[in-house]
Formats: sequence, C-alpha cells, structure tokens
Amino acid sequence: MSSKSLVTKILKQPNFYFYKFKQKVSNELEDIYRYYLQKPLWNQVINQKEIRVAGLKRTGNHAITFWVEAQEKRVGKYCSLNNVRVNENPYRHKYQNLSYYFPEHQWSINNYKKQAQGNLIPRDCLVYSYEDYSLSQIFSDKFEQKHDLYLGKSLTRYDVIILRDPFNLFASRLKSNFLEIKDSKLNLTTLWLQYAKEFVGETNYLKHNKICINYNLWVKNIDYRREIANQLNIKFTDAGIKKVSSLGGGSSFDQTSLDGEADKMNVEHRWMYYADDPYYNKLINNEEILQYSDRIFGKIPGTENLLKN
Repeated sequence: MSSKSLVTKILKQPNFYFYKFKQKVSNELEDIYRYYLQKPLWNQVINQKEIRVAGLKRTGNHAITFWVEAQEKRVGKYCSLNNVRVNENPYRHKYQNLSYYFPEHQWSINNYKKQAQGNLIPRDCLVYSYEDYSLSQIFSDKFEQKHDLYLGKSLTRYDVIILRDPFNLFASRLKSNFLEIKDSKLNLTTLWLQYAKEFVGETNYLKHNKICINYNLWVKNIDYRREIANQLNIKFTDAGIKKVSSLGGGSSFDQTSLDGEADKMNVEHRWMYYADDPYYNKLINNEEILQYSDRIFGKIPGTENLLKN
C-alpha cells in the first residue's frame, strides 16, 4: 500500500486507526512485560501438537482445518484459530478482533484474552491458519522469536501449505471479489506462484515437519486424505469431510447450501463460469503459472480450449 493511499484511509476512518494505534502500543507493552516476568513459563510444554496452516482464500483452508478438527476433537483438548494476523499473538488477535466487531461474544473474548496474557490452556492439538499472506510474512524470524511467549512450547510442530489449481482458484476468487491479497509487494498471481514453488520444494520457508496438501486431490481421494492424516499423526476417521464451513461465507458458488453434502460441490469446474471473461483469461494465461499447474495438478480437463481464447 502506498503512503498516499494509507493517508487517505486514515482520513476516512480516523477513529478506527487511532484505536488500532493505541492497540498496537498496548500490545508491545504487554509483550515486554510478559517477556521479562513470565519467561520461566516458556520451558513448559503446552501443546502436544501444533499445526500452522498457510493458504490463499478459496484454497480450502476452512474445509481442511475443520476436517482436522472433526477428527482431533475426539482425542482431547483442541483449539482452532482461523485467519490470524502475521507477527502477532494469535490469541490476542482473536480477542481484540471479537471485541471490536462482536462485543456480545463475551465468553470467547475473555477466554482468548486470558490466554493472550499468558494463562495458556494445555492442549492436545492447536491449529492456527493464515490467509493471503506471503510465506516470508507467515514463517518469519520475528514471529519465531516470540512463538513460545504467544503459544507456549509444542511437543511436535507441523507447517502445512495448501494449494489449489489456479484455474478454479482464480474463478472462485473472482466470484467472491477477493482479488486483493495482504502483501502489498505481491499480487494474486505472484503469490500463487510463491506457494507453488514452496510446494514443489524450490524454496524452504516451512521449517517444522512440512506437509503440502493438494486441495484437488484432498477433495476427491480418500486414500490421499488418509495419507495426510498419517503425516499429521491423526487417527483417520474422515469425519468432517462433508461439512461446509460457514467461515468466509462458505463456498464462493454454493455458500453453505451443501453443508453436509460437500462431496456434491462441483469444485473442479468453477473455471467454466469464467471461460469467456477477459479479466479471468488475462489472469490465467501466464506461462509460468501454467507450467507449475501442470507440474502439480496435471492437465485440467477442458482448460486446453480455455487457453486458446
């Protein structure tokens, strides 16, 4: 974001940005206080398993994290923090976000606030996910330095990246009008490429038991889901596979109308809706994107005609 556009935003919402500034100062002071006075607590293992997820909006983040939750909840104490902010305490982000937008949710606000202040609850599994950030933002040294302060030590950590083919992903993003991302230095296509290069091993941002999930395969192949569950050390039941999460409004095309029947969603042919759209064709006709798409997902049946447009 340019300095000029930032100034424009501040002038339009001065109260909101003043609130955010006060919040940021308060957060920094709280971190300093906890760093010096609660450091002995860092040696305790709080989470038996920790799963950090990186994905783009409409990549299946909610579907996959709910699938993990549906199986892990049968084991013991589980917590999922959706769409958190990079380089911030995930618990703090959740309670402050709820306080501003949903002040009526007092129980959740108080629960997250206590944990943000260091009263961490021992868990069998903690999952937290990021959407539309660059991998350098998510897997940063800055966050790593405060990891134990924010979340407590974890016995086993997993870093998960989720990728969906660009043909259907870009169509779903257009349908939901999700064209902007959270890293001002990148755009949707360059961010997808960054994730694709990490997926095939050309980069190495993910450091803790890296797991790459091909959303296309995950949706349709039970053996692939069993393999992912094994990698995450989950006792496979496939519970939650038919759930459509209401987070983010559900599916771009079906919303939550197929909740309980997610296997009926036509997720492999979303691209057909935009086959004749000039903007969509401009997005998808990128030689580098097509090369990585073929390498990871193979040929998407029917798209060969799309690319002739």
